[in-house]
Amino acid sequence: MDDYTRLIDDLGLPGWMGELRAGRWLAEDLMILETPPDWYTCPPALIPLISQGSGPKYTGIWHRWTASGHALHMVEAGPEDHFLLIEMALTPEQFAARLAMHAMSAADGVTADIRAFAAAAGIADLDALDQHTINYSDQPDDLVHLPLFDTPRPATACAEGLSRDGITPFAGDTPSPEEPGAAWFELSGARRAALADDPAAAPWQRRNAPVEALFADAMAQGDHLRAWAILNSTGWKLPAARKAATDLAAAVADPVIAAQLRAWVDFSQKSLDPDREDY
Repeated sequence: MDDYTRLIDDLGLPGWMGELRAGRWLAEDLMILETPPDWYTCPPALIPLISQGSGPKYTGIWHRWTASGHALHMVEAGPEDHFLLIEMALTPEQFAARLAMHAMSAADGVTADIRAFAAAAGIADLDALDQHTINYSDQPDDLVHLPLFDTPRPATACAEGLSRDGITPFAGDTPSPEEPGAAWFELSGARRAALADDPAAAPWQRRNAPVEALFADAMAQGDHLRAWAILNSTGWKLPAARKAATDLAAAVADPVIAAQLRAWVDFSQKSLDPDREDY
């Protein structure tokens, strides 16, 4: 069991997520080329489950330690658009349904592998999802027709591009200014632009933020959640980010945060040219 698989277990998430990452489920139907995921830069808050080199992009879990309740969001993101987070699901059940619908669309039907995945992931009515893909394909705008996505409603399932309860800071341009602890990667594209030169924004949410100095200040003050937000903001060179993640893992009280940071450091070692890569 690798570090990320153990982390998925530590977070109390279903075992099928770790199995998906290992390539047990849907690899042929989704035409997934990299399981476990390949490395092409990745912020520490993203737990990668699937990677697709043609994007390149990841499908995985974004972990918001700075949010109330340690919120989890299943997202797609990649380096080409500076890891703009596209929220897929807010619960494991929604995530399993999205994956099954993607696979059914790609396979043009329900294969034996998809049925086996549905059984492992606890999908109650695969035939209803199949009918939905026949009627609407697997487009996120049409998820409003499935009760499973009504509450909570992922950002991509809303006509306005916003979560119904406004629970994700990266869901869009409103409902309010982002919480002070939001990492830069958790901002929408429009909010990134709006806050770039805003003196009221958190320092790491501004353009050309001195992230290493900001991180050092947060660590000196023992503010580990602020350090986490800074570490998951843009502007880092990979060697410095690795050291920062290692330092934060050693200092933070929560063993699961530490485990996630150490898993990311190990994952980032796959980089072939670390001195030139950043995020």
